[in-house]
Amino acid sequence: MINCIPGAQDNRHDFSIMPVAVSTNTTLVFKICSFCGTSYRYVDQIWEEVPVEESHR
Repeated sequence: MINCIPGAQDNRHDFSIMPVAVSTNTTLVFKICSFCGTSYRYVDQIWEEVPVEESHR
């Protein structure tokens, strides 16, 4: 198991792949780091980081 190592030179995550069905023929695929919560979604054959919205407004 690889934990996150923060820093400019090395940033490793422990990702879990999570498919999410949004309709009968559309499934979104996310990967979420179980250690720090960073998440990416698979869009147009590339992994795109999902911005985290502030929960405190």
